[in-house]
Amino acid sequence: MSRRGDLARIALIEAAEQLFAERGIESVSLRDISAAAGQRNHSAAQYHFVDRAGLVAAVYEHRMRLVDERRRDLIDAIERDVPEGDRLEWLVEATIRPLVEVVDETDGWYARFLVRTRWDAFARQVLADLPASRASVVPSSSSPPNSTVRCGPGSIGSTRWPRCSSGRSPAGSGADTTGNVRTTPTRSPPT
Repeated sequence: MSRRGDLARIALIEAAEQLFAERGIESVSLRDISAAAGQRNHSAAQYHFVDRAGLVAAVYEHRMRLVDERRRDLIDAIERDVPEGDRLEWLVEATIRPLVEVVDETDGWYARFLVRTRWDAFARQVLADLPASRASVVPSSSSPPNSTVRCGPGSIGSTRWPRCSSGRSPAGSGADTTGNVRTTPTRSPPT
């Protein structure tokens, strides 16, 4: 896809995120999203995402890719810099902080979008149907240590971070274009 196409796709995703958060997932037309993104072609959202389900998945993936990348970077720093017996607090922070940062960077729109996905049956089903390679990988309190778990937003609750065999979560691939990734904990590790 061309740079112009990539920019249009991102504009559509960000417009959809805000409109879905404001009005609800099923209350916004793809035409409304195309217009809000500044696209002269009112079918732009359909061209890039096919339907509403594709757009809901794209919004989720767009933000969670960044969250997962930041989580991986923090966990790598923790594994490298913090003694094994002192990692629990750091792992909890590494699980939660990247999501909080992304919510803050979007002025809360992503949080409102996530809330809509929790209570909207259509959106909840779209996220549940994402293949494991496209969904966020987050810890689950019911999963065995070091297992990979696919679940929706808000399912944080384990002291161990699941990894796939490559040592990376499959969903978080992709470059961070913000240049704002922190790779070390915000506090000094205990000595």
